[in-house]
Amino acid sequence: MKDHEGLTDLAHGPKVGARGFWKPNSRVGVIGGHGEMGRLFTNFFKDLGCRVDIADVDTERTGREVLEDSDVVLFAVPLHETVKIIGDLVPYVRPDQLLMDVTSLKVGPVREMLRSSAAVVGLHPMFGGRIATLAGQTLVACPVRISPESWGDIRDLFIQKGIRVKECTPEEHDRMMSIIQVLFHMTTMLVGRVLRELSVDIAETMEFTSPSYRLEINLLGRMFAQNGALYSAISQMNPYTKDILSSLMQGLSSYQEWYQGQDLDAFMRDFQKSAEHLGDFCSRAYEESSAVLDFGVRLARLNGGP
Repeated sequence: MKDHEGLTDLAHGPKVGARGFWKPNSRVGVIGGHGEMGRLFTNFFKDLGCRVDIADVDTERTGREVLEDSDVVLFAVPLHETVKIIGDLVPYVRPDQLLMDVTSLKVGPVREMLRSSAAVVGLHPMFGGRIATLAGQTLVACPVRISPESWGDIRDLFIQKGIRVKECTPEEHDRMMSIIQVLFHMTTMLVGRVLRELSVDIAETMEFTSPSYRLEINLLGRMFAQNGALYSAISQMNPYTKDILSSLMQGLSSYQEWYQGQDLDAFMRDFQKSAEHLGDFCSRAYEESSAVLDFGVRLARLNGGP
């Protein structure tokens, strides 16, 4: 693991995590259990035969009470509140406990959990709380302080549910999320901003729609139908966002320069460089997206769309 503001030093220490965190009648505390992700993992634990206790803003039991009565503690709270909530509860953690979180960034929450003496695993479900099934979904895991045997037991439980588990360090996770989340969220938000500033009538554009535009505008609408606080935290709290913004601004500056100079050749050269970088993925993506677009056209017709 790379050093990140003392994260490596915090991860070192006595070997923690005796086997048996997950067993029938294990006591699991879910901090933030009434949120979408909290409810999803509450059901996951219950299906394993665990006894689950929940703490949330509207529960009688406090986070501290639930934590002190639990063998495993999962933090499923809003990203912008995660570090503070973990920090407030760390003084009451026991060495024989397992702490986990399910937030979209890992360095900050993991660092705070490592200030305890418990076993620590950072988790990031790459799916929302409303999914129909866990099978086929990806779960990123950062098993930073836990015995290999205990982590193997936990990983196997996820795999048995059909979940694909991808292991990495917290730093690697946040760097990758700057691409998977921040880059694409930022560009989508920028499109939404332009549509707003130009007073574009989305319904009118749908009269001119192509299958690819319909798919893209639906993905844009999907994002803005969700909680803005989450997207704000994901982008503003990721330490690598500055690199993404810098690259985006450089790209927009180049596009503006080529447009003003009507330099079609420069645009095409840049286009080709990106295509070469993406390589064989382009042809595979074209085939897969064509199938998605065909399905989208059929679905739109069933719904009476253009």
